[in-house]
Amino acid sequence: MKKPVRVALMGLGQRGLQHLKSLWALQDQGAVRLTALADAFAANLDADKIRNYVEGFQPDGILHTTSFAELLGQEQDALYVCIPPNVHSGEVVRAAQAGLHLFVEKPMSLYLEEALEMEAAIREAGVLSTAGFQQRFDGRHEAVQRHLREGRRPLMASYTYHGPLEGHNVKHHRTELHGGPGNRVWTANRAWSGMTVVEGGIHLLDLWRYWFGDVEWVQAHYQHRPDDEVYDDADNPYTYCALFGFDGGAVGTMTLSRLRKVYADFMDHQVLWTEGRAEICWGGVTMYEYNGLYPPSQPPPQPAVTKTLYEGRGGDDTFAISQVFVRAIAEDRPELIRSPFGDAMNSLAAVIGANVSDEMGGERVEIDQLLCADKFAAFRQKPD
Repeated sequence: MKKPVRVALMGLGQRGLQHLKSLWALQDQGAVRLTALADAFAANLDADKIRNYVEGFQPDGILHTTSFAELLGQEQDALYVCIPPNVHSGEVVRAAQAGLHLFVEKPMSLYLEEALEMEAAIREAGVLSTAGFQQRFDGRHEAVQRHLREGRRPLMASYTYHGPLEGHNVKHHRTELHGGPGNRVWTANRAWSGMTVVEGGIHLLDLWRYWFGDVEWVQAHYQHRPDDEVYDDADNPYTYCALFGFDGGAVGTMTLSRLRKVYADFMDHQVLWTEGRAEICWGGVTMYEYNGLYPPSQPPPQPAVTKTLYEGRGGDDTFAISQVFVRAIAEDRPELIRSPFGDAMNSLAAVIGANVSDEMGGERVEIDQLLCADKFAAFRQKPD
């Protein structure tokens, strides 16, 4: 019987607690042994608070610390890094150098220079890694991926999401102590989130990469929020339009908004291939594709071209990504990991590239140039 994978987790905010819930379940199954929990704020390490999010949690035998150095001194196999993307301070690099396998939440950084350093450290250490792109494990998205792999050539994906600026859950990081928003909702602040395409849109962009391949270029335009309309440091733009070009010629159009006083969500997600279309909704995937004799003697009725490709919400993808990551470590099978850090760099570069394109007046940004050309050096750097 394989020994459980010894796992530490850094960052007990909203996402870290969700991962802890999955790891706690995997520990019940004997696949994991939790060794340490770390957070910058001692209050987030309180067992009673954690039990509000992780039923049955018991702190016995688990180091609770506010010190990353103390966490790193434990005997363990893997580390989950679940901290806001603008507050990294060399933890991923140090953990890789210590031989720890790494689960790094998205976006892995807001700065390409810092992310490239992380990637190099992971590669040089030879440790396993994954970025937190759990949507590749959603049953709806797996169904689309399988369908496209059956000889269909994708052409385009389009995604529209309009969400209220106030709709973000309150965060656990005490941003008010670090020069951030007083209400702690750092996802609405550009300095903390990198703006909405980076903070939220990266999930969809990475999902499109799962279906279409790497992004080659991006063009974008945002409608920015003027200073006199900023409240609670929520200065992210009102609207975002981004166009991504993929290997093989497919394109993806992403339209997002974060408006005040709306308090209602709207989502539309379409995927098109040469002779068909799929609509991805919260409750499943509906496909529109004619499979009869062609051309038909008369246009077929809509029910004849409508099929349920997948029914349901897609399962617990947060649990699934951890289950696979832990198994990959236990069995030394890196091929099981769907989003290794190095692969995920294309997703990160593409969404940061959208910000760069907007800043450059909508200029088309080639991703390979963004990562290395002198022209973009200033856009890769982390501010002092």
